[in-house]
Amino acid sequence: MAPAHMRFLTATRPVLLPDNSDRALRKLLYDLFTVGAQLEEIRRRVGARIDLTGPQFTIMTAIAELEGSKGVSVGRVAKHLHVAQSFITVESRKLAQKGYIGKEPDEQDRRVSRLRISRKGRSVLNSLTPLLQQINDVAFELKSRRQFETLCTVFEGLVGSSRRALALAGGKV
Repeated sequence: MAPAHMRFLTATRPVLLPDNSDRALRKLLYDLFTVGAQLEEIRRRVGARIDLTGPQFTIMTAIAELEGSKGVSVGRVAKHLHVAQSFITVESRKLAQKGYIGKEPDEQDRRVSRLRISRKGRSVLNSLTPLLQQINDVAFELKSRRQFETLCTVFEGLVGSSRRALALAGGKV
């Protein structure tokens, strides 16, 4: 009779089953769940410092990163954050009501909204910079640039494969 840990394998790909066991994979998943929950809580707490939800804070930082000289479209922010455009539309409206972003129609296509950080928004983001630097320096205590680059590459791949896995899970999304 096979040992208990061998009876129920949660994967079939050999690369995921060292020693014909899924123990390492399950530990990785538990660790990912823990890191994800902790990052979500960090995002919530940092956002709360400027009266935002965690997702609103992330949207604001994405706008600041992407806006350039002409602002950034709702669609571009949604794609960058891997979320629905409707979510960005709703949340950007709330950010505009708080005075953290401006929202104007695109000059070439009036159906498209261009988002940009307002002076007030830039001020609150700048006030968080020292804290964000500390948080990121501690959260990503990696040994080398190569390790960081590997982590970036691996997670970029996981974004797509986890989306496909979500479709396999079925049910309501």
